Amino acid sequence: MQLSKKLNDFVKKIIFLKSKILIISVFFFYSTPAYSFISDAKYALLVDYETNQILYEKNSRKKIYPASMSKLMTLYVLFDYIENNIISLDDKIFISENAWRKGGAISDSSTMFAEVSSYISVENIIRGIVIHSGNDACIAISEAISGSEEIFSNEMNFYAKKLGMIDTNYTNSTGLHDSNHFSTPYDMTLLAKSLIRDFPNFYHYFSEKEFTWNGIFQPNRNNLLGSDLSVDGLKTGKTSESGYSMIISSNKDNIRLIGIVGGLPSRDNRTIEMRKLINYGQRNFMKYNLFNKNDVLDKVDIWEGKKSKLNILTSENISLLLNIRTKRNLNAKYSFNQPIIAPIKKGQIIGELTVYNDEKEIVNSSLISGENIERSNFFGRILQKIRYLIN
Repeated sequence: MQLSKKLNDFVKKIIFLKSKILIISVFFFYSTPAYSFISDAKYALLVDYETNQILYEKNSRKKIYPASMSKLMTLYVLFDYIENNIISLDDKIFISENAWRKGGAISDSSTMFAEVSSYISVENIIRGIVIHSGNDACIAISEAISGSEEIFSNEMNFYAKKLGMIDTNYTNSTGLHDSNHFSTPYDMTLLAKSLIRDFPNFYHYFSEKEFTWNGIFQPNRNNLLGSDLSVDGLKTGKTSESGYSMIISSNKDNIRLIGIVGGLPSRDNRTIEMRKLINYGQRNFMKYNLFNKNDVLDKVDIWEGKKSKLNILTSENISLLLNIRTKRNLNAKYSFNQPIIAPIKKGQIIGELTVYNDEKEIVNSSLISGENIERSNFFGRILQKIRYLIN
């Protein structure tokens, strides 16, 4: 692409060997004004799935009631049980009276219209949760796995902590309102990314647009599926306390974005705000490769080795989404403990490279040795010390 060539022309790499700082200056010059975006949602967050780079945030650490977005954790637990061969997609799940009643039979809440005392396959339970947002399906699977929804919520909390969702607490499998059932937009994006990463074989259920059960047709409540935004999942939510919310994944031009909005007054407002958020990410950012794996960053001194210098290399490809309509400045710093003493093995971690957007850290990566360096003999080590004293 032309823009990639322009990027390479604009990137300047200046190495200060004393301070061990690598400065990358990236400049883009466009006459077009920047795409301005301010979300009207009470909270909003947009992140790059691959790098965890935050592209937009508003109240991302705010305590929220996740409503039916909570069902993503119910599914995460279920998928993990399937992956570990504890249950299978063909197993039949019993629909108790509790699941039938509490799940929507006598209310206007979300339901897959499962019949009491019937048996439904795990695969259809998944569809009932993903597509119909079925509370009855969630309660039935929680009872099947843990014996009760209360015990199942403890499992949900166990998985939440394991995924790093430190500001989340579940009290039920459905997302029905409870003042002790809460999360944050940031934690919810962690969960969405984990579902996609950990269970790619099950993610296709989120892109199914419709499901008919018990003779009742229902479309997927994610009304952005298959739109021009390339949305392929995940989940909507709504209670009177939470307002209308939505967390989605968009995969376009090999860039996957995770977006969440919430606290909105209507379904239409939710759709509008999510469209604005994803449009902002897709139109205003482009992916650029800043470092390739095994790029040589510096040649550093080695003590007590048969060689006196060592190339330190990047350990991985490092790419970022950069705003292509405005001037952006990046800087990167690398560090390592001195002295570096032989023997050194190829691929050994020597230090770390950190990339910043202004002063905010956005990437941290290991630096590695480019070769094996054996330890020098006694006389070689003495000679090196003498040379150091003379110089």
